[in-house]
Amino acid sequence: MPVALGALGAALDASASPLFDLTGGSDGMGGLQARTVGAAASAAYFNPSLLVQAPYGFTVGFLTLTEQIGVSLDGRPGTEFAVPEGVIQASQPNGSALPNVPLPTNWLQNGRPASGVNPALAARPRQGAGTGHQTFTYETVGFVAKILEDRLAFGFYGILPDGDFTSLGAFYSDEREQYFSNSLHPELYADRLTSLSIAFGAGWKVTDDFSVGLGGSLSLRAGVGAPTYVANAGALQNLLIDTDAKVNVAISPNLGVSYEPGSRWHFSGTIHAPEKVDLGVDFTFLLPTPLQQGSNFTLVYDYMPWQVGAGAAYDVLQSRNDTLTVAATGVYGKWSDYVDRHGETPVSAYGWYDTLAPTAGLRYAHRETRAFLDAQYKPTPVPPQTGRSNYVDNDRLGGAAGFDYGFSWLHTSFRVGVQAQAYWLMPRHQRKLPTPAEPDGLDHYPALVSDEVPDNAEVGGEPLVGSRGLQTNNPGWPGFGSQGAIVSGGLYLTVMP
Repeated sequence: MPVALGALGAALDASASPLFDLTGGSDGMGGLQARTVGAAASAAYFNPSLLVQAPYGFTVGFLTLTEQIGVSLDGRPGTEFAVPEGVIQASQPNGSALPNVPLPTNWLQNGRPASGVNPALAARPRQGAGTGHQTFTYETVGFVAKILEDRLAFGFYGILPDGDFTSLGAFYSDEREQYFSNSLHPELYADRLTSLSIAFGAGWKVTDDFSVGLGGSLSLRAGVGAPTYVANAGALQNLLIDTDAKVNVAISPNLGVSYEPGSRWHFSGTIHAPEKVDLGVDFTFLLPTPLQQGSNFTLVYDYMPWQVGAGAAYDVLQSRNDTLTVAATGVYGKWSDYVDRHGETPVSAYGWYDTLAPTAGLRYAHRETRAFLDAQYKPTPVPPQTGRSNYVDNDRLGGAAGFDYGFSWLHTSFRVGVQAQAYWLMPRHQRKLPTPAEPDGLDHYPALVSDEVPDNAEVGGEPLVGSRGLQTNNPGWPGFGSQGAIVSGGLYLTVMP
């Protein structure tokens, strides 16, 4: 057997925190409006200018989150749309190979038994390996310190996942996923809920009514090379591999301002730069011919776009023992720049939308007892998936509530609290548009469902049986629906020496 020498290298650039935006300020009264009110350690991410309003202290907590997102696939309407088994031997009329060879649909659904020198192929039924039903637990930690007569504040906030340090799962949004899970997956949840999320920031009280802040999301950058020696291509279990790994850090900045023109009004503004995890992969193979070939690509995880937020709050009631505040926040997300897990931007015909997510709520304080209630609507940035792509996402309607109580013990102030969030992913169903057939048998509509078997495909000079019309293994064809819920909650304790 030939002797081959291969090298695989990967570089990881990690700085994304989608978990922060989903759970909100889970360490106080920030809730889903932590960009505007409820100053606590989490302001290091949401609005660092609010750190000057947060009490000096240390916070620890526990957070759990469950996602229950269901994806249902429409039934395939007939066998004439199935990829025939003869495609394995098929070629173009000039004898050249097909550009891409799909797996026979029957093999995907039922598998193929071993025969002769061909090993068995395990079944990959549609939606047999879908994701979206998972539960996660996290530890939360935060810290706020102040100097210069409390005009300068520093903050740190982190959400640390239990179990796996982080999880990065790539999948294709079209027919290419047939070679892997042959299933659809929630685009903006799943592995994005496992990211290690760490933020730090500083706030400066410029005047008594105006503050500014600068913060950043901190995570890891890693690179790894894995030179591989293959003595026998038929015995890959005997691989010899070395590794060369490097780890650094990455920072994605955020800016915040807050303004209080009077005793009742509170205004805020924030800007968050894009965040993502880039996993660069380079690989080469050296054969004894000698022939060396290689390629590279980039996987992208946890992408978050430019986000611009603005908010206002008004104290409708102010007394010695009670305060009632109404608050509203809007966040603009530039999701039209979205890059998926395979580093691909959705085609222009199905480009993602920018979004504006409004949130409104109440804050109430009675002596040492505080409570909040928020409601939020976030429209999906994903357009109807009537073409080749299968990005699964839904409009999201959610709410959050929290309660905490302050007390003193051993000459130290404490505050203990509980909070929860619940989101309803509103039901959505989408059906694919038909792909027109062309006389030359080729696919001229790249944005629509791909005809994976050209109509002019041949086997031994004869037309391939079952090649006329559309044949596809796109797991989202002829349509699919999605809906679900995400629920989270936690406890926290703040110590204020």
